[in-house]
Amino acid sequence: MEKIYYNKLCRDKVPDIIAGKGFECDVREVDHDEYKREIVRKVFEEASGVSNHSGRSGLLKELADLVITIDAVKKEFGVSDEDLEEAVLTSIEEKGGYEDHLYLSWSSDTEYSSNDQGRGGFDD
Repeated sequence: MEKIYYNKLCRDKVPDIIAGKGFECDVREVDHDEYKREIVRKVFEEASGVSNHSGRSGLLKELADLVITIDAVKKEFGVSDEDLEEAVLTSIEEKGGYEDHLYLSWSSDTEYSSNDQGRGGFDD
């Protein structure tokens, strides 16, 4: 029997789906601390699925998976809808939204903070 190792948090029905297809899997319940780490890690996985979508229906499926994961993170960390909405409004006030469709090619601002710190080298 071939085994594919995932080593990641999975949704509740995944083991039953696998068994329903006649395959086997190994799952374990994680403790609270591991769950907190893994559910946050899962956001990255689901977000990358959004960027790899194919067509509108694929995009909707991936966005749904991302929203379900974000809802789980909110629940785990005690973030209410109001907390998130306030943070969204503050972020929009500070940095704006995406209405202008701007694409940042480069910046000489070495203090600018982003989750993605760029892909290129530095020009002198």
